[in-house]
Amino acid sequence: MLETEVPEPSPRNRTTLLKLRARQCRYVTSDSGSEAIFCGGQTKEGSSWCPWHRQLVYTKPSSSGAKPGRGFIVPKLA
Repeated sequence: MLETEVPEPSPRNRTTLLKLRARQCRYVTSDSGSEAIFCGGQTKEGSSWCPWHRQLVYTKPSSSGAKPGRGFIVPKLA
């Protein structure tokens, strides 16, 4: 499990793009070539990802001098 105790979403919620509804996770769990499959777990207001996938996608800025940018680590340019 990841740093915090966030439960992994159930595979039963997985769905296709055309079947996604509001407040369903848009994290792509597989791409079989013809059709992407999305997590479909419940999201919090204003988020595209469920708590499980959100903590996978977003990282904390490191103290190594990398510049943080909108939740993602942006490497320094040489």
